[in-house]
Amino acid sequence: MTGKRDIPVDQIAKLAEDIRVIKDFAENHNFDGNLLKAQITPSPKNSKIKFDWPLISMVISIIAVFVILAFMKFYEPSQGASAYLFVVGLLFSTIAVMCTHLRFKDTTITIISAFGLFLILFIGAGIFTPKEAFDNIKDIK
Repeated sequence: MTGKRDIPVDQIAKLAEDIRVIKDFAENHNFDGNLLKAQITPSPKNSKIKFDWPLISMVISIIAVFVILAFMKFYEPSQGASAYLFVVGLLFSTIAVMCTHLRFKDTTITIISAFGLFLILFIGAGIFTPKEAFDNIKDIK
C-alpha cells in the first residue's frame, strides 16, 4: 500500500527517538507531562480574516478629502458652505494622518503624509496656488 503520504522509516524512527527524549526530559525535570498531549490545532477564532482597520480608515479618509475637494471645485458652493467643507476636509485629513501613524508607527511617514494631505487640501481649496505652496515649503528649511 503505497501512497503520496508515505514517510520513510528512518524519519519515523528519528521522530520516535525525539519524542522519547522529550518525554524523558519532562519526567526528569518534574514537568507536567499532560501538557505534551495538548491539542495544537489552530482555533477557529484565529482563522478569521483580520482587517487592518487603521489602513482602511486612512484610505476612506483620503477618499473623503478628495471627494470634498472635487465638490468644492466643480459645484462652487457658497462662502459659508465652502468654509464648512474646508473644515470637514481638515477633519478627514487629520483622521487620515492619525490612521497613518497608527498603521505605520513611523514619525517620518506621518510627517510626510501630513504635509502631503494638508498641501493638497490647501491647494484644492484655493488657499494657496501650487507655486505659493512650494515656495512656503522651501522657506521651512
